[in-house]
Amino acid sequence: MKNKIFKYISLVLILGMTSILNGFSQELPAEQIHVHLQKNICLAGEAIHFKLYCLNSNDLKLSKISKVAYVELIGENGFPVAQTDIILEHGMGKGGFVISSQLPTGNYAINAYTHWMKTSSPDFINVSPLFIFNNQNISDSDYSNTTNLKSTFRDLKNNNLTLVKSEIKQDDISIHTKIEDLNRILKISITNNNIGIDSSYIFQLLSRKGKTLEQKIQFNQNNWETLLEIKDLKSPNYNIAIRNNKGQLIKTAVIHLANSHRGRFIEKPRITTKQRKKIKINLRLEELSHQDDSLFLLASIKLKEPQISSINIIDYMNLYSDFGANMLPYFNHIKKFGKQSWIAEKGIETVWLKNSNIYSVNANRYPEEEAYVIEGTVKMRKTKQAFTNENVFLSKIGGYADISPFCTNDQGKFYFNLPLKKGLHDISIQVKGRNDLDLAIKLKDKFNSEGFAPIPWKKQELKEKQLDFIKDQFENFRIRNIYRQETYRETKDTCLYRGQANFYGKSEHFIKIDDYIQLDSLEEYFHEFITTVKINYKKKKPHIYVYSPDIMRVFEQNPLLMFDGLILSDASKILNKNSKEIDKIEVVPYEYYYGSSHLYGIINVISKKQDCQLSELPKNTERYYLPLFTHGVEYINTSEYQQKNHADFRTDLLWEPNINLTKNKHFDLEFTTSDVKGEYELTVEGISEKGEPIVIMQSILVE
Repeated sequence: MKNKIFKYISLVLILGMTSILNGFSQELPAEQIHVHLQKNICLAGEAIHFKLYCLNSNDLKLSKISKVAYVELIGENGFPVAQTDIILEHGMGKGGFVISSQLPTGNYAINAYTHWMKTSSPDFINVSPLFIFNNQNISDSDYSNTTNLKSTFRDLKNNNLTLVKSEIKQDDISIHTKIEDLNRILKISITNNNIGIDSSYIFQLLSRKGKTLEQKIQFNQNNWETLLEIKDLKSPNYNIAIRNNKGQLIKTAVIHLANSHRGRFIEKPRITTKQRKKIKINLRLEELSHQDDSLFLLASIKLKEPQISSINIIDYMNLYSDFGANMLPYFNHIKKFGKQSWIAEKGIETVWLKNSNIYSVNANRYPEEEAYVIEGTVKMRKTKQAFTNENVFLSKIGGYADISPFCTNDQGKFYFNLPLKKGLHDISIQVKGRNDLDLAIKLKDKFNSEGFAPIPWKKQELKEKQLDFIKDQFENFRIRNIYRQETYRETKDTCLYRGQANFYGKSEHFIKIDDYIQLDSLEEYFHEFITTVKINYKKKKPHIYVYSPDIMRVFEQNPLLMFDGLILSDASKILNKNSKEIDKIEVVPYEYYYGSSHLYGIINVISKKQDCQLSELPKNTERYYLPLFTHGVEYINTSEYQQKNHADFRTDLLWEPNINLTKNKHFDLEFTTSDVKGEYELTVEGISEKGEPIVIMQSILVE
């Protein structure tokens, strides 16, 4: 009976793992991430805090798909200078970087993505610009590759677009727009400038939700036009696509309609106050939204920067989310338009022009829906041939036999789930019973090897206001260091996370070594107290077998032998252990099916330290102390220990990344102004459960 129960339990476990990692029949929407940076002008040696909003690209509501995000600080050469992984809860996460004092002055970019985004739709990866100043290193960038801006931007209502030839010379097409009938009609005109060509074309008007319009173009004296009622255009951005009769993309343009914005923007009256004053600002749901049951917000207060370089969540949803990393070169260009409607020909394109909003899950692209997914490969070390259709085991080191099997695919790939727990995960990847082979096991790096780089920085680009602001910030930073006034605390969660439960459940056959008299060797404990284990010697080498009460005989095959969660094939590695170091021995004296593995009994030896100390690992085994979510940066509320006799030169007065407003729960923003006079900027932004963004701005003047 026990044999059947064990078989059933093991089958359920494996089916659960298979459905997550091997099903690959699922179709899921793409994801996008909005990153709110605490500030966009930073100093080397400071910390930068951020909050992530992971959104479903179909409806821009908080995504329920991915539970892990990856954030990188990218230098001008495209390579990361800092990386961190973030746990997403309800589609949101928070984190930060400590900016290295070795980084040179220049432009940098935050890249944020999920594994699902990285592998299915990398064009959706968020790129947020920031500037880092290092007083010790302010030379110009050495990178000569400057971005060539292809697009020509014009006001939608009054544009005389210069004709821009397409890349295919024989399809010389230009696009014109005009607002007519008291801002109610948008006229789009297509001109064929090559009189000698009389080909048929297809006009498409595309939005995030798909095709809004598709028509064949019939030129009348080389012109074609269509009239659209602006009230019917519900999206803020549209992509015009002109294709030839073969479906090839000939010409593109982007239309942005400022009056189609979603979200609520609130600008509150300025607060005027003095230095070192305690201030409390109350946030209530009913004052911010009458349609939502809850709001997920953050709040930050910083000294106002001389140039607007941040993207709030309303602007992200209405503009930048439709362009992804392609928008970065045009960031400053677009800021000049403000709330104006515009059209841009050639160069800039929406991410959904060539990307789908729905993708199929497969062996190379998959979301991390419930856990952190380990992906790796097993290959022959010499020939590099994939080790296919064979069992690979994830062994979690510790006081339990916590293992998971996976049968490699035709590329030699394996996948395992790890819990979303902060710390060092003590694990091993093993191939059991194939000592005749020399195998190479390699884990996949979940971060990008290169990222989306910012535009290279030149010293002459710094304007006088910016330079004065940076000088003041550096002087404040220097004084804070003199007075040891900390504004952040770097955290490193290095606790070991090990096995949590036996895969076979609770064993009825076990002994605690300390419950018996002290014997000279571990082999004696097996002989004297564990009747279901038999030890034989062949050519002076010990072999361990299990006696099964079910069939009343000893299995001829070797059992699954484990020491502190690690699978072993050499019995001498256990028998040679000092018995004083051993805490417990467990035995499962039955046949056991675990995945496609047929086990003839299980023997699990657990040491008192539970750390699997061995002189060498078994063959075809790799052990890892895998750091997951270990690094963090905490904002320190300096007002808690502010001393009157010490200078207070903080310029970041508040950082509250986790605010949840409901009808019965309000929130008080409490902060204390510093000794630094000037205009500060309070930003409260977030999103509702229905996907509506909200931004609250308020100026705070410290005199």
